[in-house]
Amino acid sequence: MEIGKVPVGGTQFLNGPKPVGFDVRFYADEEGRFSGTVTVDISKQGPPGHVHGGALATLLDEAMGGAAWYKGHRVLAVNLDISFKRAVPLDTEILITGEVVRVEGHKVFAAGKITLPDGTIAVEGKGVFVEAPQYVGNDNQNPFAKLRSES
Repeated sequence: MEIGKVPVGGTQFLNGPKPVGFDVRFYADEEGRFSGTVTVDISKQGPPGHVHGGALATLLDEAMGGAAWYKGHRVLAVNLDISFKRAVPLDTEILITGEVVRVEGHKVFAAGKITLPDGTIAVEGKGVFVEAPQYVGNDNQNPFAKLRSES
């Protein structure tokens, strides 16, 4: 699976070592679209042998929100619309992607998906994020800013 070229940061919830974190790393391409691969283990199991839907939603939230942060928007999610199309087996490498679709004032609209190794889209998501610097601090606290500036 092809991923972008610029490594980006993220939250400890996702980047932390397993079993607490997902140990996923996202990369940004030239347009700021995020992508990364991860193999989810039994620590994130929902239905027997499959990844928990909440874990999949978390991955999409991070990819979409991370893409917004990477583009300089200090946002929080206010709405996530997640569509589960296929169950995701444990111990299978999946591709997670996220991108900013448009910006309207303080609202950032994003989309993302989780793809199985055969190219099947297992999960799709849309998100609305709002600029909220009063809650998330200044750009010095942006987990993606330092890596973005190094690329």
